[in-house]
Formats: sequence, structure tokens, C-alpha cells
Amino acid sequence: MSSQKILSTLLLVFLLFLKASANFEPKFSSNMTVIDVNEDTMIGEEAYKIIATDPENDPLTYFMTGADSVYFKLNENTGVVTVARELDREAKPQLRVRICVKDGANEVFLTQIIILKDANDNAPIFINAPYTVSVYENETKGATLFNVEAVDSDEGLSGAVKYNIVEVLPDAPYLFVIHQNGNVTLNGTLSYAEKSTFYQLKIEASDYGGMYNGSSVVRNSSAFAFIYVDDVPDRKPIFLNIPYQTSVPENSAVGTSVFRVSAIDGDRGIKDEITYAIQSSKPPGLFRINAQSGDIFVNALLNREELLDFNTIVELQVMAKEKHLNINGTVSSANTSVSITVTDINDNTPSFYNCDLDTCNFTESSKVNSFTTSIPEHFSTGELRESLTIVAHDPDQGINGTFMLSLHGQYASVFRVSPKEIRNEGLVQIIVTNSSAIDYELVHVIKIEIVANDTTNPTNCCSSANITINIVDINDHSPMFAKQTYVLYVKEHAEVGTEIGNITATDPDSGNFGKITYSLLPDSIRNEFQVNSTTGVITAENSTTIDREKRPIYYATLQATDGGNRIGTASLEIVLEDINDFQPVMARDSYTAFITEGSKNELDIKIEAFDNDQDGTNNSEIRYAITAGDYQQNFTIDPITGVLRSVGPIDREDMNPSLDGKVILIVTASDLGVPTLSTSVNVTIIVEDVNDNSPIFTESVYNASVMEHTLGAFVTLVKASDNDATEINNRVIYSIENGGTGTFLIRQILINETVPKQYEGNITVDPTIALDYDKGPKFYTLGVSASDLGIPSKSAYATIHVTVLDMNDEPPVLDPDSMKDLDVMENNTMVGIVRNITASDVDTNHSLNYQLVSVACLKHKIIDEQPDAPCQFWFGLYDNGSLYENKSSVIDYEEYDQVDITICVTDLYTEKSNPSTTGKLTINIVDANDNAPVFLAFERVFVIVPELAPLSADVAIVKASDNDTGKNAEINFVVTDTVFIFSDGQPNQELSNVFDTSQVSLVDGVYTATIKIKSSLDKTLRGQYKVTVKASDGGTLTLTATTYLDLITVDESFKTLLEFKITPEEVQEKMNEIIMILREATHSNPRVVGINAITNGRDQSLIRSKAKSIMEIYFVCKNGTAIPPEDINSILQRNPEAVQKLLDIGLLNIKEPIEPIDTEAPLLATIGGLVAAFIILLAIMITVLVCSRKSYKRKIKSITAMNTAKTITVDGLQSGPVVPGTNKYTLDGANPVWNTVFDTATDLGFEEANSDQASINSLDENVVDAMAGTPAKKSNTLEMTEKTRNNYSTVGNGKPLSAALDDHDNNKEKASGKFENGFHNPILNSIDI
Repeated sequence: MSSQKILSTLLLVFLLFLKASANFEPKFSSNMTVIDVNEDTMIGEEAYKIIATDPENDPLTYFMTGADSVYFKLNENTGVVTVARELDREAKPQLRVRICVKDGANEVFLTQIIILKDANDNAPIFINAPYTVSVYENETKGATLFNVEAVDSDEGLSGAVKYNIVEVLPDAPYLFVIHQNGNVTLNGTLSYAEKSTFYQLKIEASDYGGMYNGSSVVRNSSAFAFIYVDDVPDRKPIFLNIPYQTSVPENSAVGTSVFRVSAIDGDRGIKDEITYAIQSSKPPGLFRINAQSGDIFVNALLNREELLDFNTIVELQVMAKEKHLNINGTVSSANTSVSITVTDINDNTPSFYNCDLDTCNFTESSKVNSFTTSIPEHFSTGELRESLTIVAHDPDQGINGTFMLSLHGQYASVFRVSPKEIRNEGLVQIIVTNSSAIDYELVHVIKIEIVANDTTNPTNCCSSANITINIVDINDHSPMFAKQTYVLYVKEHAEVGTEIGNITATDPDSGNFGKITYSLLPDSIRNEFQVNSTTGVITAENSTTIDREKRPIYYATLQATDGGNRIGTASLEIVLEDINDFQPVMARDSYTAFITEGSKNELDIKIEAFDNDQDGTNNSEIRYAITAGDYQQNFTIDPITGVLRSVGPIDREDMNPSLDGKVILIVTASDLGVPTLSTSVNVTIIVEDVNDNSPIFTESVYNASVMEHTLGAFVTLVKASDNDATEINNRVIYSIENGGTGTFLIRQILINETVPKQYEGNITVDPTIALDYDKGPKFYTLGVSASDLGIPSKSAYATIHVTVLDMNDEPPVLDPDSMKDLDVMENNTMVGIVRNITASDVDTNHSLNYQLVSVACLKHKIIDEQPDAPCQFWFGLYDNGSLYENKSSVIDYEEYDQVDITICVTDLYTEKSNPSTTGKLTINIVDANDNAPVFLAFERVFVIVPELAPLSADVAIVKASDNDTGKNAEINFVVTDTVFIFSDGQPNQELSNVFDTSQVSLVDGVYTATIKIKSSLDKTLRGQYKVTVKASDGGTLTLTATTYLDLITVDESFKTLLEFKITPEEVQEKMNEIIMILREATHSNPRVVGINAITNGRDQSLIRSKAKSIMEIYFVCKNGTAIPPEDINSILQRNPEAVQKLLDIGLLNIKEPIEPIDTEAPLLATIGGLVAAFIILLAIMITVLVCSRKSYKRKIKSITAMNTAKTITVDGLQSGPVVPGTNKYTLDGANPVWNTVFDTATDLGFEEANSDQASINSLDENVVDAMAGTPAKKSNTLEMTEKTRNNYSTVGNGKPLSAALDDHDNNKEKASGKFENGFHNPILNSIDI
């Protein structure tokens, strides 16, 4: 026996010893180190199950210890862990227990970490609630009032908090706004007086929802905020209980308290000190006011009667002012009116006035105590109204002003007074009761006394006045002349006023009745004579008509009339004495002659006169002379003949213009009588004008200016004069000869209507033409002529330079460059001027003013229509066009990304047309990188089957978004850290370059990347990868966010082998159908590793069902668990329909990979004890081997025969009864071998190193038939399940020695009549992720 065979024998004996004596310890499942349990798991519900296995399948008992074990209750037999106490992740996120599993002989301990998975079981909690804040009522809109903060101890969206104002008391739902950062801002205006001084806000904080007890729950809580509005001094004081009206008796003592005014601060929350003052008083000075209390006191003596002009009411204007300045830096004050009525006391006596009742002025100075009047004697009974006006007046009021009237004196009985009683005031009438007693011959003057008695005033009751009545005489006599007829003499044509005579009469009456007035009758005589009405002197009245030749004697009556119209008369004879009373008479009333200017001796005209006096006397001899007239030196007259001639030429222009070319001479014809009489006549000599002068302009050159675009505008006036005397020769006509035809007009304007008339040329712009300074021309040179109307006409010329002035008539134009879109960075990074808006104006004189008209806030091109949108206050515009960013507002790109500003530029000097131009400036808010990436909700746990995960395979997905835009929102993902957590409790292992991220994709603002395998995964590792993924944005200052992924591995222990009797190609064709059947039957996701062919033809001949291919497959569940291969049979047994479909396809058997028995640890434990027995066993084995050699040779021959039988086809075999206990049928030529004690497990291969081990038991069960529920049938053919070294190499880790041991055990069971079903049905062990 060789040394190799001896060594093999020793090893076999050693292994048999170990198998018979070793009891291996149970083993926890690989995923028992870290357990996830939902914190909302109810008490009594299953939290998880402890999974352990025992190699010997001994019954296991489970135990749990540790401080945290009180939270759970463990079923010792099943390993099911239920919740015993309420779990709270927020109080204790991780529990640590020590679990133990026992198989009777061995116990294994494991420290188990239980991670409580968050549930949405916590509502947000406000910090520092309730909130109380005081705000001034003039706080600006948009101001941040206070900040609230609520925290939610949950994780993720369940722990993210959002805020909302759900109630505002008093009702003002839009007055306050809360932002998601907790800032509460003012969205309107406050008013302490007009709105509310207090607001109560109910603020709700809610999370974004999460799962709790299997349902999605949103949790919220609320807190109250109390906002007290503080008053600011912006209101005037308020007078209380107005209007103010009171009364005070007249003559009240100075200092008497009259009334109190009261005012309070209009700012009720401030209550400033109020002081009072009298602003004005009508009448002034009567009252004063206490500045602090508002009490009004009498300041001067009050006399109601002096206040009648004010209706006895004193009107005070009282001012109340606050002590401190208001918010505008001024003193707040208010005014009110106080009406004080001064009441009456009986302190006045009646008084008399001489006036009409309607116009009386009842003042002290108007009082009178005497009256005078006159009445004619024998005055008839009645009142003396016309000559006497007496008014009595008592200024006291009511009964105090009532008084009685009476008359006193010697003649009181001749009269009576009416009325007897007067209240306040009345007209007093004195009535005559006895007219006979009024006799001028008896008495000339009567005096009486009138008394007014105020009966209610005993101390000062009465007043009186004297009335003097003068008796007037009446007319009872007529005037008388001394003679009845008087003769008077006077020369004819006596001068007016010549006294002819003085005749008077007498009248004994007195006064006016004795005054005599004289007159002549008839009335016609008065044309020639007059009498002095007072003296009676008679004079000549008309020297012309007193003509003896016409009437030598006049007869008249002289009448005397007294003041009472009584008349007396006397007769008059007036005799005329003859005188020389005729004068020469001209033959014509006037003379007219014409001469031409500049001519000589052209005039020759005769003046004629006659005299009616007696011919031949001096009175009828006539002499002629030029006695008066202009330019009389140029003329001469013959005194005898009266011929008038010119003595030289006359220039018309040298004549006085007022003469209008006329020379008027007065020629007198005188007689030689005494006195000399003469007559004159006008001689008019018209000097005819000749056009001998040309017009002359006052200036040869005129300069003028005119405003553009002024239709019909005045340009200038030109003036020319012509020295000719007549209008036809000096009338000037103006015209524009050149330079402005069609553009300018010239019109004649009469500027002087006196002779000679003067005209100016009014040059204007044609009303249909608009001059344009900008288009030109800017200057015009006009040629203007002035022509007279003479024949021939004469002309003059002048030049007018016209400058066109620029009118401010063009609107300004915004500079397009300054209106280009503007980019402004958010977060007030550019505070100050961000753009200078410019505009141009073609007008030479302009002043541009810039205004911001409107602001539109846009987000994604959508305008925010709400009033007072926040972006309204982001920018401002100075009037010089500087656009600035407002410091008081924070620009937020996430709120608005575009602001459209309408800008208006106005030319303040515009004179015409539209002065303004508007334009829109678009401000693009540039995103600042102020938002870090945010990972979105996604599955954080993924399952990897390393064997199925090639390089670059996708194993997970991450998603994130960034509220910024552009590069600031571009997100890149990178795997920063990878840690492998072993499920068996080994220390965590940090790995590098295991995973990587793919190219990022962007869809609807969400960046997505897949996590790929960068290097090959170790398929033997059991546990999970903790992968850290960082998301970074593209901002200059990069912002990042981090998340974690749990990648749980499904190691190869979960791989299952499916044997098929069809070829790999056929399996490949039907793989989809197979996967679908398996998916429905196992409710998992089958993942195929590969399909391999069984290629050893020699072995195939021994396989009863002719297995041709093996499918390697994993069953991964949706929840991350994987089904162990030992559980697949029991799962499929529950679905016979699926099994039948698989059998129809060609499924033969379901196997699990055979792993090598880990004997290293038992060997190390027992090697010491075995060494001692090794020598004894060696001696025994040598003896046994020697004795058994012959027997083994025979067995080896049988095995050789069996291998030879593989070459025999099935068809060649003969059927028939079998030989019991043999491996052969009863065929001809067969060589039966008794096989009762034959066991291939003892075949050590001594004879043939490469001989195969095989079961030759023809009664092997078909495990696939057992799965289908059909009893196994004995085949007529030889069926052998080959378990060779080659086959084990195909399916995994099989070794001939272990296969022999397995067959040995199986044959033992068969020999004992016990057959193990191909399926065993333990409880499904799942890996709880």
C-alpha cells in the first residue's frame, strides 16, 4: 500500500470521527447586525424576526438582553420580536441589544443595533411662543415685524416646517404676511386711531407630511402672536364735547370763571400734555384762558349793550396744542370756537336820540337831551312827524328795557306823547291837541319836557329831554307899488345891462312872506328887457333887438310877488332913442380859391360888401383889409376894390399839417361911421399838393426774430413816411419784394389817424406755414418796399433780417443704450446707482426730468397682478435719471426674476406738443448662488446582486434641485465616501472607487444622476454599502448638500440552481416565460445570472432525466429581501399551476449551491486530542485494510462493469423482472451482482484514480416528480443521479469526499426505509432590509 493511500485512509477515518462527534454552533443570518424598525410600530406588533440557522437543524432558542431590551418582547421559540414599549426615535434614535441563540449545546451572542426609522409622529413646536411685539403705527409696508421659529424633530419632509397665518383678529387677513423663513412682514398700513391698536395672529406651522401607521399624515401646531400698535404723534388734539356755548352776566367781576374747554391728544396712545391759548376774540380782550386747565375767565368789564353789534355773543377761537413736537417736527394744534353770551342786567336808563328809527346809532355820543322844531301858527291837530324825529332807547333786554313816556311844562297840555310805553326802543311822536293855542301873535316859542321813566330801576329810573317848538308866521299881506304907471327912456341897441330905471314895492309881512320878488310881463318882453327880481332895477337885455327902426316903444307890466305868492303890479312904457346901428354886409358868406403849390401870382379874387346906412355918409363908406389868417404875408388886398392876390409861391409841405392845405384869410369890410362898424368874411385858399416827395424808411436795415412753429407769428414792424401833404401822395403801401415770398406776409397798419395818417408794415409768418428751426432755414433776408399812391408813384426799400428761434417743441428721446436690459444681482449686492438713464432733446433750450411711472414684477414672464408687489420698492429713480437700488428692500431672484420699469422723461421747458416720452426698462434679476442644492425625496435603499452587477451598472438614482438658476442651479453629483457595513458584526470597511455617478440629466428643473459601479463588487460580502453622495451647484462660491444611500448586497448564498432537460438555447428562448412564471409564483424579481450546459456526455448517460442545462438565478423581493434557495421549493409548492408550467417547459430539479464545510475551526479545536489517538487508529486501519483488500477488488470490478454499461443504448436493453437487491434486470447474458451491502461511499478510488462516484440504486426518487405531487415510479431503465467531481465543479464548490459522505447518509436513510422528500418546508426566512 502506497503512502498516499495510507494518508487518505487516515483522513477518512478522521473525518468520520469529526462527523460523528462534532456539534456545530448555530449561526445568525447575515442581516441581523443592524435592524431597521419603524418608530410608529404599535405595542404588540411584530418589529422584526431574529433569523438563525443550525447546521444540525437542532431546535433553536432565542434570548435578548441589554438595557434597551425592555422595548421589545422576544418569542424564544420563533425569534419573533414584538414591541413592548412605545418607540420614539426622537428620544432615542438607536437601540442596542444583545441577542443570543442556543441549540442546546452551543450559544451564540450578537450585539444588535436597532435603528428606529422616522415616522411623522411629531408636530412642529414653536420656540419662544407666544410672540409679542410692538410696532409703530407708521411702520412701512414690507417691514419685518418679528420672526417665528418652529422645529420638528422628525426627519426629511416630515421635519421640514412651513408657516401660514390662519387667523388675524380683528379681521385683517391680508395685513400681515409670513415667509417661509419665519419672518412676519407688514403687508399694509397701520393706524392706531382709525384701525386697531392690537392684532392677534394665529400662526400655524405644519410639516410637509409623512407616513404614520401606514397613512400619510400632515401634522401641524399653532402659536399666537400679539402685535401691539404703538401710537406716534401724527394727529392733532381733539376737543371734547364740542360745540362750546355758555353765558355770563354783564358786569361780572374780572376773574370770574366762565367755562372750561377740554382737549385730549389725538394720539390716544401718547396722551401728550395739552396747553390752551385764545387765538382770537370778537371783540378782543374780554376773556382769558388758563393755559393748563383750559378754564376761561373774565378779563375785562363786560357790558352787554356794547356787544349789541355782536349780538351780545363773544366768539373766542381757542387753540389747544401739544407740548412735544409731532413726527414732522412741528407742534400739533387744533382750534375750536367758544360762544359766550353776555346776559343782561338792568343797568341802563332810557335815552333819547335824534334820528330815524331804522338808522339810529345807539352810542353814547349820539344821545341828545334837547330837540328843536318849528310849526306854523294855527297848526292843525296832528303829530309833528315831519319836523321832529325823536327815538327813545333802553339797551337793557326784555322787561329791563321797558319804560314809560310823559310830557311836562307850561304848554304840556297843548301836546301829547305817543306811545306811552316802549320796550327797548321806539319812535316818539309829539301830537298837537290844541291848535288854537299855537298863535304867532301870542307866542313865538313853546318849550316842553319829555320824560322816560324805567319803572323797574328805582335807583336810576329816568331821563328827560327838552323840546323847543318855534311858531312860524303865515303870509297874510300883498306887495304894493307907489304908482300905477311908470315911463322909462333908453337908446336903441343899448348894451346889455344898461339900467333903464329902478321901481320897488313894499310888503308888511315878516320873514319870507315879506320878501318881494320882481318880474316883467308879458314873457316876450323879457327878450329885450329884464328886471332884477330883488332890487327892481330894469335893464336892457338884448342890444340887437332893441331897434328903434323896428319898434320905437315897448309896453310892459312890472309884477311884485312876496314869499307867500301874494302879487302886486304896475304899468311900464319904455321909449327907444335912435343910434347908428347898421354895419357893412358881405356879398357872400365865404370865398374859396385853389392854387398849386410852387406857383406864383396865380390867385386873383374880388371881395365885395355893402352897407345899409345912408349912402354918401361915412356910415356907408366901406374899406377892405386882411385882418387875420395864416400865411397872410403871402397875400395882399386892395382896400378900395377888395381884389385879393398872392405875392409868392407856397410849398404845401411847409404848411402846418393841421391846415390840411388850406389857407384861411379873414377879410374885414368897415364903414367910416362913429362908431365904426365892420363885417368880416372867410376866404379859403386851397393849396393843391404835388407828389414831389418819396417815401423814407425809418431804418434801412431791420433785425427781427420769430419763434418756430408759431402759425401767423408776428415778425416785426417796418415804418416809412412820405412828406407829401395829401393822403394820395403820402399814403405808403408795403410789400415783400424778395427773400420770403410764400413764407411771410406784410399788412398795412394804421398807427396814427391824425393827418397826415401814418402806416406801418406788419410782417408776420404766413398762417399756413410753420417755420421749423430743426429743418431750416434758420435765417431769412427779406426785401421790403414802401410806395406812395402818387402819379407817378415813388418808392423806397429796406432789408429785414429774420432769425428763426428754436421753440422747445420736440419731445425728449430716451437713449436706447441706457434703456437696454439691465442685469442686477439679487441680495442687494449692487446697492446704489445701477444705471444712469439718459435722454436727448434736439431743442436748444431744455431741462430734462426723469420719473418712475410704474413697476411690473414678473416671475417666469408672468406679471404679479397684486397691488404693492414687493418688487415695487426694489428700485428708485432720481430726477436726474440715476436709477438706484433701494437699500431698504432686499432683491430676491426666487421671488421675481424680472422687473419692468416704465420711465418717463419730461422736458420742463416744453412750450408746445407733448413734453414727455416714456420707455420700458427691463431689469433682469441675476441669480446669486444663495440656495444650496436640495435632495428630493427618493428611495434611499437599493438592492444589489453583485454577481449580476457588471461594471458601469446602475445601482441607484439620486435627484436634487436648486432654487437658483443658470450655472448656480447646475448640479453635479459625486460619490465622496463608501463604507461597507458587515451584517455579521465585523468592523465597517471604508472603500474607494467602488461607485461613481453618471452624467447628470435635467428634466423639469430636477437634476438626476445614477450611481454606477466603478469597480467589481465582491459577491461574497454580506451586508450593505453606505454610500455618501454630495451634490454641488455651479456657483462661483459652490454650495453643497449631502445624502446617504444604503446599497444592500444579495450575496451568492441566495443563488438558486434550476436544472432543465432542454438545451441552454431552448432555455434562453423561453427565459422570459420562465421568469414571468417564477415572478408570479414567488412574488419576487427573478434575476438570471447565467444558463450553462452540462457538457460531460459520459456522465449524461447515467442521468435518469437527461439534464442538459442549469439556470443560475436570484429571487429578489420588491422590499429588498431575497429568498434563500432552500425556501424556493416550499414557495412553489403553494402554486401547483406554476410548477406544472415549469415542468412542461422542462424543469427537472431545484438545487442550492453546495458550499464547502468550514472544518478549519473544529480541526483546530480537536487536533490536539486526535494526535494522541492517531497512533492507535493507524495500527487498526492497517489491519482492516489488509483484511478487506480482496473484497474491494471485487467491488472495483463491478464498478468497471457499470461504466461499460453506459455504452449500451436503452433500446438494446431487455425488459423483465429485476433481480431483487441487484443493479441488473433479468436479461439474457446479464451478470447479476448482489448489492445488499454495496455502498459507493466506501469507494476510495484506490484502483482507479479518476473513477467516478455514482449511485447505482435504481430506486432513487425523482424529486421533480415529488414537486408535482406525483408518486415516483420505478423506471424500466437505469436511472442514475451522477454526482461526480466534474459535475460539482460545474455547479459550484462540490468535492468528491463530501459527495461521498452525502451519498452515504442518503443510502442509510433509504436502507432504513426513510426517504427525504426533495422539498422541505421550513418557515420562509427573509432578510429584512
